[in-house]
Amino acid sequence: MAKIELTAKLGPKAPGPLALLAVLALLLAAGCARLPSVVTPVSIVVACGPFADVETAALSEERVNWWDSDSRDDDACTESFAALELRRHLGRALGIPESSIVLSHSAALPPVGDVLVLGSRQSNPLVAALAGRAPAARGASPDGFRLRALRRGNRSVFVIEGNSRTGTLYGAYALLEQLGVRFYGLGDTGITYPAAPAPLPRGLRLASSPAFLTRGFWAWEPRGNPDFFLWMARNRMNLWTAAEEHPALLKKLGIRLTGGGHSLQADYLNPAAKDPHDPGGRLSYFEAHPEWFGLQGGKRSDRIQGESGDNFCTSNADAVHELAMNLIGSLAGGPLRHADVVNVWPLDGGRWCECPRCHAVGSPTDRMLDLLAHLGAELGAARRAGRLARDVELSAAAYLETLAPPTRPMPAGFDTARCTVTFFPYFRCYAHALGDPTCTEINARIAARFEVWAAVPGRAYHGPLGVGEYYNVSYFKSLPLVFPHVMAEDIRRYSRNGVRQFHYMHAPTRLWGPWTLDHAVLSRLLWNPAANVDTLLAEFRRRYYPTSFEHVAAFHAALERASANILAVEYYIGAFAYGGVPAGRLTAPGVPLFPLKHLPFDQRHGPPNDAPTWVETMGAMREARQALDAALAGCRDPLERTRLEDDARRFAYGEATFALYDHLVRTAERDRAADRAGAERELALADSAASRLRGMRDVVQVAASHANARDGLDASHVEPTLAWFHARYRGSRAP
Repeated sequence: MAKIELTAKLGPKAPGPLALLAVLALLLAAGCARLPSVVTPVSIVVACGPFADVETAALSEERVNWWDSDSRDDDACTESFAALELRRHLGRALGIPESSIVLSHSAALPPVGDVLVLGSRQSNPLVAALAGRAPAARGASPDGFRLRALRRGNRSVFVIEGNSRTGTLYGAYALLEQLGVRFYGLGDTGITYPAAPAPLPRGLRLASSPAFLTRGFWAWEPRGNPDFFLWMARNRMNLWTAAEEHPALLKKLGIRLTGGGHSLQADYLNPAAKDPHDPGGRLSYFEAHPEWFGLQGGKRSDRIQGESGDNFCTSNADAVHELAMNLIGSLAGGPLRHADVVNVWPLDGGRWCECPRCHAVGSPTDRMLDLLAHLGAELGAARRAGRLARDVELSAAAYLETLAPPTRPMPAGFDTARCTVTFFPYFRCYAHALGDPTCTEINARIAARFEVWAAVPGRAYHGPLGVGEYYNVSYFKSLPLVFPHVMAEDIRRYSRNGVRQFHYMHAPTRLWGPWTLDHAVLSRLLWNPAANVDTLLAEFRRRYYPTSFEHVAAFHAALERASANILAVEYYIGAFAYGGVPAGRLTAPGVPLFPLKHLPFDQRHGPPNDAPTWVETMGAMREARQALDAALAGCRDPLERTRLEDDARRFAYGEATFALYDHLVRTAERDRAADRAGAERELALADSAASRLRGMRDVVQVAASHANARDGLDASHVEPTLAWFHARYRGSRAP
């Protein structure tokens, strides 16, 4: 192009040397020697393996065997999908038509235009030829990637090299992020692009790897959707459930699949199941082998019902072997045939066997680790014998009776490569980070347990450790809660203490509203815990709410204050009945309305434990409403308005819930003061909030069945409380 322009400017008569130098100097000064922002056509080169072309490979996940030892079709499918994702978003980011972006599976570079080459050294020889560096270090995360721009004449070649197919996929999204693309929310409305076309980063040289190997959501029901799964891949989240109906799509997106849980015993050692070894085929497991099951009060117990009951006798070698054989069968060809991780959890709050052999093993935690070691050995033998074709991770739970760390050294043969323990900080406070020493009433006990699991020198457990958080625990019912600063402080602490796996349960999968902020921040912190959370928040708001970010910042700040004490709010007012009073603690006159320092009614009722009072919480909700209304009033962008309306929809549910709580608290306060008129006035206001909540259904049906509800009033947990006050003041239990 430069040569043609030069001839046109000079005409047919050749200039002298000085004139030519002068013209060249002018051209250089005008910038002709600089590379253009994009040299078209732009080619994306990726190996498509056994498939006919890139598009076919990218959309052939149902034809791929994701669970065999041959990774060539796996690599081709995921990496070709990464190429399609690049093409889809690259044109918008660069300001060029998508038709000028060409997909290629050639083994050589195209002769013209900028080029993006995708793959790993194993999947695409062109990557190995261009990268010119040593392969990834042994033991490096498969999710890691390297991006590098190479100069080739007047064009650039960008190498997106993954340590694996998932690393390649994440590297493709990272390149788009370099151009200013962000995938903050669900679906197309959740994507932000640069305000003006971005140049390709000609000096790019980047290597990145995650701090947490597992980053995702624990689930056990098929409740996802394509927008949610795409969001996960685009934000490098990689854990969901094997119960999902289309596991091949999830595997294409680099997502690991979990199975098992509290129901493991009911599923694979059910006392009522027929014993397959009984010659007559008539006896159940319990009838044939009562000694396999837990001893309670001198008798063997067959009480294993779903996720609850009495744990089996974990010291009985035959019972453990039978559980292992049934589990291996399921992994090989049954319900767990797609699982990468099996949660080996005891029954939820179940009793443990009282037999002398079990007591000799140690505490419930010691027994849990012993069981994990034996199951791990059985799975290892099955892999070596060819009965199980893939590696499977086993994960135990430090939770409730097993939250206490082990009292004895780890069992011999514990496979630290394939067995892990996940620490669950159940019933924790979010007004404080887990390690905050000022949280003496709630978090101190949990934090002390975590320290002994993870950080105390000479501790008994020295295997891999994960954390399972509760940002939307079932009794929060998908309220509009935001925890960015506590989340950031906790994740940094977990990372410093060697935690490498992280998930939280009951994640909403649609209609996020303010949950978009939580998930955007969480995904970035799990990749890089050192990231500054305030910088992340500022970028999120400016990109996602470009004309209203200042009001949105005020909305988020107020909502974060209102969210902080949610555990105490639910404990005092919402989810938890009190000591045989099914209508809730507000109906028990002898019980203080606000018994802990964490959540006094206001500053006059005792010093708070460095957390918002109830009056301050309600004030924060009002501030959040004012800021959100201001954002909506000033919004000048239609797409941004859609996002704000999504926020407003979920916030209205939280606002009505907190209003119902507030008026019920004040009804109880007036009732205890024998102020009938005041109680009836507050009860009428509670009815108004309850009426609004009855009309809210879809916003409380977005998460796990445990966290869903019939409607907003059902989700509030206080319908019985409201009915009790109606019976007391109006002679009717129906509000």
